Amino acid sequence: MSEPSAKSFLKLLERSGIVAEERLKSSLAKLSTKADGKTINLKDLAGHLLDSGLITQWHIDKLLAGKYKGFFLGKYKLLGHLGSGGMSSVYLAQHKISEQLRAIKVLPRKKVADKSYLDRFYLEARVAASLNHPNVIRIYDICNEGDTHYMVMEYVDGTDLYELGKKNGPFDFNSAAKFTAQAAEGLIHAHQQDLVHRDIKPANLFKTDQGLVKILDLGLALVNQNDSQSLTVLHNEKVMGTADYLSPEQAVNSHDVDSRADIYSLGCTLYFFLTGHPPFPKGSLAQRIAMHQSLAPKSIYESRPECPESLVKICEKMMAKDAVDRYQTCSEVKTELMALVESGELENIATFAPEDSLIEKTPSTTTSAKNDATTLAALKEVEPIEESTIEHAFEEPTSAFKSVNNASDSQKKQKITPPVPRKRRRPPPKWLVPAAIAAMFLILIAVLTLVTFLA
Repeated sequence: MSEPSAKSFLKLLERSGIVAEERLKSSLAKLSTKADGKTINLKDLAGHLLDSGLITQWHIDKLLAGKYKGFFLGKYKLLGHLGSGGMSSVYLAQHKISEQLRAIKVLPRKKVADKSYLDRFYLEARVAASLNHPNVIRIYDICNEGDTHYMVMEYVDGTDLYELGKKNGPFDFNSAAKFTAQAAEGLIHAHQQDLVHRDIKPANLFKTDQGLVKILDLGLALVNQNDSQSLTVLHNEKVMGTADYLSPEQAVNSHDVDSRADIYSLGCTLYFFLTGHPPFPKGSLAQRIAMHQSLAPKSIYESRPECPESLVKICEKMMAKDAVDRYQTCSEVKTELMALVESGELENIATFAPEDSLIEKTPSTTTSAKNDATTLAALKEVEPIEESTIEHAFEEPTSAFKSVNNASDSQKKQKITPPVPRKRRRPPPKWLVPAAIAAMFLILIAVLTLVTFLA
């Protein structure tokens, strides 16, 4: 498709209604004056409108593709595409009158026919609209125009913590603790409203440019556990959530969990902050879920040997397999983390810890793993495994023994002399005993004969 001319581009822009007629005329007059009689090409026209703030690069791309419809939803003008999730797309939008910026989450039309998706979409809107907390993204409205269903959300500049971690690597210990504490603060508010998020993960935690962490995506939220019409029950969806951060009990039955499932997921998120990867980064979906139920992840010290032991212990307790062994409320999590932050212990940490301290710390996270043959057999039964994936999928179970091997690394430098094997005595020949007896008998006869002769 050939590139349109400046004239055809302008016609598409006028038909789209993106820019009010009077503002467009005023802007074009300024461009004409600036051109001083020279021909205005497409690049000059688009660049001028972009610099003037009348259109966005997203608008330009759409118009160049010949599209001039779909730039408005109700009271809002769409300015760009922010991203897509598992069940929706999010756009940056501007209110037509107030010109305030908002994020618009749109349910794809192909999902509208699926009652599960549509119900969950409206559930998220109702649930989020009932929450009013600095650490939770606000929902202002939910609407639909024909088959297009969308919700109007708070818009803030920043990025989600998954993308931030992938871009910059593991966070410093102070930031990791603060981000987790802020997420816990938002969850405290949600749990007080009888709501369990059920999908806490780095990608659902958004960090603003001011450093404030906000919880996103309440589409899998469980509201009022006594409600027999829970969507997970209604649509027979027993396991919901993200495998890399899914609590053991949630993997068994997603609609029979409490707030401690969120604490486990938040602990896995803290693990990601500290190491740069989830607790079990390898293996199939079913294998990772099974690992969460039966295995301990690799020690944080393998990735961050200098990590303060107090922070590691908090993370480990949050990720306890049995909910009874975890922190019981997010208030406890927040209190522990903020006490650690305020103590100053997480600041000015040396890059590497001494080898001796690493040896002492490493076993604490790994000795609880159930790395026996039964566990491996159970994992293999979950899903058939191709030969090429066996090494990756089951690399984790052996990690429980790596700490023991690593603990002896300093000893490997010493020469270990194996014991000298004892020489095994050769058994006597079978003829030796009879021969000895015969010899003794002959000697006895000789002695008796000699005595008789002398007498």
